[in-house]
Amino acid sequence: MSAVVLLVELTLQPGRREDFLARVRRHRDTVLAEEPGCERFDVVLPEESGDTVYLYEVYADEAALEHHAGTPYMAAYRDDTGPMIADRKRTKCSLAPG
Repeated sequence: MSAVVLLVELTLQPGRREDFLARVRRHRDTVLAEEPGCERFDVVLPEESGDTVYLYEVYADEAALEHHAGTPYMAAYRDDTGPMIADRKRTKCSLAPG
């Protein structure tokens, strides 16, 4: 089985960046502490856009990603951040070998 990568581009509602960052950092810390199948979870801030945030997440395999999606803290994160997000684009990838 190969690692699964999620690239998530989030466009935030104006004025919600700090609230979102505080919440996503707590979520990231929970995921990394509770999910051995999550190998990496980065919150990335582009220099050119204050209302855009990228999430870069790496899971050991598809089962680890499915587990992540079904956790109660994932549901709570989505509920809490839903009003803060204007648009979400999610791209599922695999790591290139080598």
